[in-house]
Amino acid sequence: MKFLISLLMFAGVMMAKPIIAVSIPMQKEFVEKIAKGEYEVIALVKPGVNPHDFEPKFSDVKSVNQAKAYFSIGIEFEEQWLKRFANQNKAMKIYPSNVGVEVINFGNMEEHDEHGHDGHDDHNEEEDSHHSHENGDTHIWLSLSNAKIIAGNIYEGLKTINPKGNYESNYQALIRDIENLDRQLKEALRGLPKNQKFVVFHPMLGYFARDYGLEEVSIEVEGKTPTIKDMMEVVEVIKKENLKIIFAQPEFSTKTAEFIAKESGAKLGYFSPLEIPWGKNLLDFAKKLKELYEK
Repeated sequence: MKFLISLLMFAGVMMAKPIIAVSIPMQKEFVEKIAKGEYEVIALVKPGVNPHDFEPKFSDVKSVNQAKAYFSIGIEFEEQWLKRFANQNKAMKIYPSNVGVEVINFGNMEEHDEHGHDGHDDHNEEEDSHHSHENGDTHIWLSLSNAKIIAGNIYEGLKTINPKGNYESNYQALIRDIENLDRQLKEALRGLPKNQKFVVFHPMLGYFARDYGLEEVSIEVEGKTPTIKDMMEVVEVIKKENLKIIFAQPEFSTKTAEFIAKESGAKLGYFSPLEIPWGKNLLDFAKKLKELYEK
């Protein structure tokens, strides 16, 4: 009996798929589409979790310690944790999937100059998100042009991990899916005025706005909690331009967004940059935006 149990345990180990670790669900989706079941793919940061001050759980660290490879994407927690992961799992190769992506620098974004978000002397401790955006907008995956680059980097990484793998057709199918989504998004947004503004609590859709001729108005600026002055300036912009909705991010406190929605008369909606399916998440956002401004 003991021999049979040992044999079954050995067989289970032999049949286990090698692990690939990634930072966010969108990468997991892309790896799975290109590798088609060859690996067990784990995403560390999940929907509902604040990616800016994320701390991996013990179970996450344990999985990464067994991983064959890690695909990074340039979000904040990686700066500290990738070195630890590499030290603990020296056999694991790290592949940056953000190579070649041009990052938006918040200091150069028009909306911050326009709405006077230049000072944060007053401090709201309750809603302080304690994160930094020194490296610019890290939500690079919310752009379809960036998504193609990310997909290409993952494809090249997978070929390096397994040179015998046949990933070409799956990769090309993913690129076609991204291009098809681009057409759907353009159709969904057709008719919106050029540079149509939309309001978010946390700056997360700057790349999407850039790609489709929209303008993101962020309540929070550079990771800092907005002052009362900042909030009232956003309220005035919403009223003046008849903006219909404020998109709060479920991963953060929504109290400030709720206050501004009440003061301005705008609706309160929700958008998570971590939600999957990735394409459906972006298309749902575009449709919601168009629906509100068609009324």
